[in-house]
Amino acid sequence: MMKTRIQSFIAKHGNKDLMSDKNTKPWALYHQSRPDKIENIQRYYPIVYLPWGALEYHSYHNPVGLDSIKAYNLCIDLAKACGGLVLPPIYQAANLIKSYPGVDFKKHSIEFSESLILQTCVEYFHQLIDAGFKVIVCLSGHAGEPHLNILRQVSQDFALLYPSHRFWTLAEFDILPIHMLEANHSALGETSLQLFYDPESVDLSLLPQDRPTSLIEDGISGLDPRHANAGLGSEIAHLFITNASKIINILLDEAMSKNPS
Repeated sequence: MMKTRIQSFIAKHGNKDLMSDKNTKPWALYHQSRPDKIENIQRYYPIVYLPWGALEYHSYHNPVGLDSIKAYNLCIDLAKACGGLVLPPIYQAANLIKSYPGVDFKKHSIEFSESLILQTCVEYFHQLIDAGFKVIVCLSGHAGEPHLNILRQVSQDFALLYPSHRFWTLAEFDILPIHMLEANHSALGETSLQLFYDPESVDLSLLPQDRPTSLIEDGISGLDPRHANAGLGSEIAHLFITNASKIINILLDEAMSKNPS
């Protein structure tokens, strides 16, 4: 079915919206696209990717925008694999390390209320439906709670309101084995992904060399980031794309069957 869809797209529009990789589906960055390009892609791949990040302290060695950088790049890779359009990341999150009990990292984080996260997500979803998307994938790079559960609940609520559409909110570790990636804050997993996607923004030499890292002292939760490397980040990203693509392709087929053109 996916082969028929991509052949139909090329027959009508040519391959100008395809990358050189023969396995890449028609995709684009929403904010950089003209209306004609959006509509050409949307007709066959009405998927939109909403990368949800944060501006949050990620210890000495990582940028404060790590959650957004991670989610945005993973969404781009998903769009290449499944087709669709990628929105700019949302730099808005609740439940940051800034307010986490028992630690003192007040600087370098911009924190928003849970009620604003809920309102923003609801309004985005409504607007994306109005814009003609049938599958909405919200990838949260920030896993603070209840921030992540708020986003998940919006997807569940919209699935009931719009049964002909498909909604999926996830964090990258949701669909990966725990030995490869678990929820962490600026530890081995996140740092490896950052090294894969944006290596110039990471400086491992800033980490302490004479003691273990910790949440209280360093704002790091999880496996030792001093062992992080781009190779591991690549493995994590590629397995995530493989696993997520299978689900998104099913969601797309379901949505298209309920919304025939």
